[in-house]
Amino acid sequence: MTLDTVYTALCAGVFWSCFCRLVRTNGMTHGAVRLGFWVLGVAALAGALSPWIWAVRASWPAVGMAAGMLILQAYTASQWRDGVPAQFQKGAQRGV
Repeated sequence: MTLDTVYTALCAGVFWSCFCRLVRTNGMTHGAVRLGFWVLGVAALAGALSPWIWAVRASWPAVGMAAGMLILQAYTASQWRDGVPAQFQKGAQRGV
């Protein structure tokens, strides 16, 4: 596999995780949370397409960043199983 292919797969995974979380959000979800997932999702989609549409070559730091984001998204996915976590909803008590 080439570095571009690995990068595309990682970015596609990050995009999919953002999409899955965004469809669970609603009007009670903090705007910053929704915005963060929108920005990350759009950037991940652009990253996945960049080697193939714009001939932008993937670099090791970019691959590492995408891998780190995907690992974190996968690790925290269990917190989203029943919907948006309470701390991301308006009016929720914030723990210390």
